[in-house]
Amino acid sequence: MSGILQTVVANPSEPMRGEAEKARLERMFNEHHDFIWRLLRRLGLSTGGADDAAQHVFLVAAERVADIKLGSERSFLFGTALRVARSQTRSDRRWVLEEDMDVRRAAEGRAEELIDHQRAVDLMGRILDGMTLDLRTVFVLSELEGMTMPEVASLVEIPVGTASSRLRRAREAFRAAAAELESQLKSGPKTS
Repeated sequence: MSGILQTVVANPSEPMRGEAEKARLERMFNEHHDFIWRLLRRLGLSTGGADDAAQHVFLVAAERVADIKLGSERSFLFGTALRVARSQTRSDRRWVLEEDMDVRRAAEGRAEELIDHQRAVDLMGRILDGMTLDLRTVFVLSELEGMTMPEVASLVEIPVGTASSRLRRAREAFRAAAAELESQLKSGPKTS
């Protein structure tokens, strides 16, 4: 059991949970932790911020596990993660965030590939940071997480048509921002 899960399940300040609640919470953690962490990173949190926020999400779930409707665990965690990310982002605006994005490097990777990968991650982060949270959320869930529009609409709790419209606008914003950034990179830094 990971350290986060042990903290969440065996919180000494909480009364002893029933075995069914512990098992359900452990299952929720094992099935959804990676998704929640990726979502938090893609919503603009630093690596450490995403770690802390993910732990917060599962602590909230631990406190409310009895209230979470069976079959709605992912939706509950998603909604909680969005609220935690919004709160953390407001707080982080007062602090300087880390510049690096989460980059998983293969040991055999060539230097050029690593540089290209880092550049792509930096561009993606800059573009996503320029989107509104509504557009970024739908874009991340659809384009990066591979969810269908009905799944996205259900998680975000909006009509499918609204989700599709937001995705269309997010794609347009992404293409325009990517073209602008590429143009700036090719022309070099501006000098005054």
